[in-house]
Amino acid sequence: MTKLTPEEVQRRRELTDKLEKGTLTPEEAQELMEILEKEKKIAEEERDFAALVAIFLLLALIAMYLNKK
Repeated sequence: MTKLTPEEVQRRRELTDKLEKGTLTPEEAQELMEILEKEKKIAEEERDFAALVAIFLLLALIAMYLNKK
């Protein structure tokens, strides 16, 4: 699998900032989860366990955030 595009990296940063601020919409949360799923597949292929842990934590945070909404 190819790396994330520069646009995807930038969008992930924007969306994680919104997650931290509590201003992420459900649609944006879905977009962020899709980017993270792609990044998770890359990390799995590269056997990057630190990245996998970080991605799983972010996915869990998004799920908790959406449950509060």
